[in-house]
Amino acid sequence: MLKLKQKIIRAKSLVTDAFREPKKRIKVEMTLLLFLCLILLATVGWKEIANNQFTNSIETLSMTYLGETFDKAGAAFLISRALNATLSVIQSFTITPFIGEVSLGEVLDPANDLVERFSLVMLAVTVSIGIQQLLMEIGIAVDLSWVISPGLILLLASLFVANRSSKYTMRLLAYRMLLFVLLIRFAIPVTGFVGSHISAAFLADKRDSAIESIEKSQEKLSEITAQDAITSPNESMEKIKKDSEEIVTQIVKLITLFVLETILFPLLVLWGLMKLFGVVFYPLGLGKKEEIENAKGA
Repeated sequence: MLKLKQKIIRAKSLVTDAFREPKKRIKVEMTLLLFLCLILLATVGWKEIANNQFTNSIETLSMTYLGETFDKAGAAFLISRALNATLSVIQSFTITPFIGEVSLGEVLDPANDLVERFSLVMLAVTVSIGIQQLLMEIGIAVDLSWVISPGLILLLASLFVANRSSKYTMRLLAYRMLLFVLLIRFAIPVTGFVGSHISAAFLADKRDSAIESIEKSQEKLSEITAQDAITSPNESMEKIKKDSEEIVTQIVKLITLFVLETILFPLLVLWGLMKLFGVVFYPLGLGKKEEIENAKGA
């Protein structure tokens, strides 16, 4: 009986000492946390964990946002092609203002070149949104527990490995596996969720206004005929210059908005998630690359 009491006291003392020392306390806490994660993943299942009311609401909002943005980008692409056709027709006109003949191709060449580049940008934007939608559908459908479980086991095993090089190698591999899961499953929904709010607050009105302005200018240009260019050359020239300048201004605005919203912003969110993930796992020894290399060389 006395020996049993001594063993209990000794065990309590070891636990107390472990929690008094920061490194040992972190090791104990991380061991318990990783065990709990593995048990939760094994008993509840990935689909129940990843697909819940909170994530479903984010996914729904993100899907709606991506769908609406895809439609807007597609509409802008179609407008650019129609505008390109209108400008090409007008470029074939020849007018005679004051002295000599002037080909409208010389006046509209810069605007038409920009419209052609704008159509390429909108095509790239549309493809970018389509890829995001596809990745989001894959992330929702695929069971990623086969990646999470080995990653958690590697992290757990690394806590008990003495060799520093092996420890960091195991943790770095586990970090990459868990980062892969994070990006596949949550990067696109989070990007769409945040992007929908930013778009509604700052971008949507500007984008819709620019598209509407381009449509109106395109309609005005399409009303100009070869007969108008002959009978009232000066008036036609002024009208074409004014509308083409408006088109150029709005196209530059649209390119800025769409590239920011569909390409630069998702990359920024992706970078932020990677940095956040690194901060979370920094206590495990996943610090800067230089620290890991130094540890390997030690």
